[in-house]
Amino acid sequence: MRADTVDLRRIFGRDVRYTVPLFQRPYVWNRDDNWTALWEDIRRTVERTEHSAQTGDTVTPHFLGAVVFDETPYPSSSLETRQVIDGQQRLTTLQLFLFAARLSATARDHERSVRLLSKFLENDEDLFDSSQNPDHLYKVWPTNADRDEFRSVMLGEGGDGRLAEAVAYFQQEIDAWLAESPEPHERLGTLVQTMREQLRLVIIDLEEHDDAQVVFETLNSRGTPLEHADLIKNLLFRNAEHAGADVDRLYKAYWTPFDQDEWRTEQTTGRITRSRLDVFLNYWLTMRTRHEFTASALFKEFEYWLSSTAIPMEDVFAELARYAEIYDRLDQHPLHGIEGRFLYRMKVMQTSTPMPLLLFLYGLDDAVLPTERLHQAIRAIDSYLVRRAILNLSSRDYNNIFRELVTVAFQQPERADEAIIEALAAMQGHHRQWPTDTEFRTALEEGPIYTRLYRHRVRILLEALEDELRSDHTEQLTVPVGDHLGAKLTIEHVMPQSWRDNWPPLDDDPSEGYDRDELVHTLGNLTLVTARLNPALGNMAWDDKRQWLSEHSLLRLTHGTLLNPPPTSDISRWASAWDEHRIHIRGAHLASLALGIWPHADDLLASPVVAEREGKGRG
Repeated sequence: MRADTVDLRRIFGRDVRYTVPLFQRPYVWNRDDNWTALWEDIRRTVERTEHSAQTGDTVTPHFLGAVVFDETPYPSSSLETRQVIDGQQRLTTLQLFLFAARLSATARDHERSVRLLSKFLENDEDLFDSSQNPDHLYKVWPTNADRDEFRSVMLGEGGDGRLAEAVAYFQQEIDAWLAESPEPHERLGTLVQTMREQLRLVIIDLEEHDDAQVVFETLNSRGTPLEHADLIKNLLFRNAEHAGADVDRLYKAYWTPFDQDEWRTEQTTGRITRSRLDVFLNYWLTMRTRHEFTASALFKEFEYWLSSTAIPMEDVFAELARYAEIYDRLDQHPLHGIEGRFLYRMKVMQTSTPMPLLLFLYGLDDAVLPTERLHQAIRAIDSYLVRRAILNLSSRDYNNIFRELVTVAFQQPERADEAIIEALAAMQGHHRQWPTDTEFRTALEEGPIYTRLYRHRVRILLEALEDELRSDHTEQLTVPVGDHLGAKLTIEHVMPQSWRDNWPPLDDDPSEGYDRDELVHTLGNLTLVTARLNPALGNMAWDDKRQWLSEHSLLRLTHGTLLNPPPTSDISRWASAWDEHRIHIRGAHLASLALGIWPHADDLLASPVVAEREGKGRG
């Protein structure tokens, strides 16, 4: 490759097109990270030029970074054409800055500056057919995702996207800076002169045998490192281009959504923050290969998989688009029903490792895995995760476990639910076992879950119990969960943690109530109340607390098992007191409900739902 240092006259002062290939990422530079720094660099360079005019000092050029070009002949145009391999963010931003400067010059009727800036922005219309190729007017032509907005901005029509925001920012800064000078016209002329002569870029031109793919993978844009998704996009479209595919059609048909902001938002999984697209590609590739790899190895693993597969390129694009729609549906699923509640609990517990398995299951056709079987598989995964969470067991081996379950389901897709249940039931060891009914019940009835578990785990347990207690005759079919609709529910100790203030121990209690210090944190003593009611209840005595709960709570968890006796109780005048006996009875009843919500393998396999409904559609 050839490298040369040039000023902007060499780059924009001639008739040329710098085209950004569609497989590069869209425009991502922003004010805080990039625009402000660029403007400060330009402003300081201009002010040094102003100072040198008075002192005669030599102005040191300012280097803006490097760009990499690959020559691309364009037979229907007389314009020289270069493909931008790296540096498209910088080139695009410079064009936006020059356009903003021209707006400021136009507003001040500074015709010479307008003419000079126009030569840096637009090509000679005699060199191309403007009726056939109107966009050849522009020196820089961005990637597909940005072209409509770029055209609108450069035509002076504005917009509400990032490109228009950049122009507005630069024009505002330029206008304010010009207004500081006693001679704004002279300062504007110095700005244009500086842009032409004192700003430099290192231009790297690839030669015939240089591999543009390798160069692209190696370089990063200033201040905005390339995501794995950018490298994968580049790889896919270059492979498609080499295979003779219509890459524009592939982009429009399959990739366009991935260049939208929703896929570029950052997500944290574990301790790593990545773009949502990177996260999805990691899940998809794990499902596809069933291999273990780190987040940092995503691109290399994808590259290896692509080189070893015989799948046509269009099928790869189509599959990615299809599973992205599935991932979107899972990510935005309503909170109700078997699926919605399970996905909600996954998010609350910050457990994402089942996602490759879920992508596989939801990707199966209804004729292969009917909805009833899908729900059975989800209930098994939900039970496995929640039981282990309530027993406070480690999640460190979940990546391996759920990758193995993808293999199990892949081998028997028609009975994937049963295969998953059987595989989970066969898990051995502290890091893998599916807790038994006895272990689960013991943890629920006897364990001080409030102090042993994360609060969110206790809350999802109580929320699920409330759901289970409701019926078609209950006014509100779905309990508010988490921060949903601003109706956040908090955990309330019925017998307070500071029980000694108003809760004397039983007369026949030889320990004088000291066992209560642990008992108050067990399931039988916990319920849910609104965030406003919780502090109001405080440590008040039972008679007062009962009245407040009766007047303000609508939950079945409170009315059906606390203010009124659960079906398993034989205590008369249940609501007259709240003590150890009642806590144990209520805890045992709620534990039985939990065993039904999160059943073990035998109960799931014995469920008639699969046998009776097999073959019915998902509706």
